[in-house]
Amino acid sequence: MLEFTSEFADVEYIEADGKVLLTWKKEARLDNYRKPTTAALELLRKYGCDFVIDARNGFEDDKADVEWGFSWLLPEMAKTGCKNVWLIMNEVNETEIGEEMDMWTAEFSKYFKVTKTKNY
Repeated sequence: MLEFTSEFADVEYIEADGKVLLTWKKEARLDNYRKPTTAALELLRKYGCDFVIDARNGFEDDKADVEWGFSWLLPEMAKTGCKNVWLIMNEVNETEIGEEMDMWTAEFSKYFKVTKTKNY
């Protein structure tokens, strides 16, 4: 069941797997970026589970969103009991946004075990 949906992203708790899934639909900035990620954070707080980010429609983040994510969002996620993060990517977006995802992977790795995969 979707807990949050917008034209930019969907966020849901997958009860059978005990995971929060954030699926990006298209490029998002500021509130359009922060609302879905904050919705995911709230689910992580509620369930204390692991996190999956479907970045197959990923994009380069706005500098302000990166700073917010690194300074506030990820430290807050680390307080939820989440231990593992999966990044779903395909070969096309690895080429297009590989450096962006490497930067996020490095930052996520400060708090979580990170696994890159091609599908859920």
